[in-house]
Amino acid sequence: MDLRRASIEDRSRVELFQRAAYARTEAAVGARAIPLEWDYGLIFEQCEVWLDERDGVLAGVLILRVLEDELFLESIATAPDFAGTGCGRQMLEATFRRAAEIGLNRVGLITNSRNPALAWYGRMGFSVIHEEVEENRRIVHMTRPVSTLRASQG
Repeated sequence: MDLRRASIEDRSRVELFQRAAYARTEAAVGARAIPLEWDYGLIFEQCEVWLDERDGVLAGVLILRVLEDELFLESIATAPDFAGTGCGRQMLEATFRRAAEIGLNRVGLITNSRNPALAWYGRMGFSVIHEEVEENRRIVHMTRPVSTLRASQG
């Protein structure tokens, strides 16, 4: 799998993709998905946006924010037709390669405590740092060292 770095010309395509990809997460958690609250103009300015395209079809979107001490996984989303195919795992592996490439030793993320992906993040080696409660959701903060690359099941 080769990811392509998105350009600002991809913005509307990414926004449409995110709405479709996060619809099932919203249904599962009963709350608005955080990535659907973003200003994607700022996301494209402040983050690395990567596209997983397969035979001309957008299969996944990966959004990474480079911080001083970690690579923050802002969003990892797969198209509904690619759920369960390993697309997410491959994008996550690309995240760890990117962190190592730029000299960062940790990858962090946040997710809703009711997100079905929470268990997947655990299987992929992430551990919970802490949780915070907002009005309509509990946000789980997770991290994983880059050095713990291992074969994981997605």
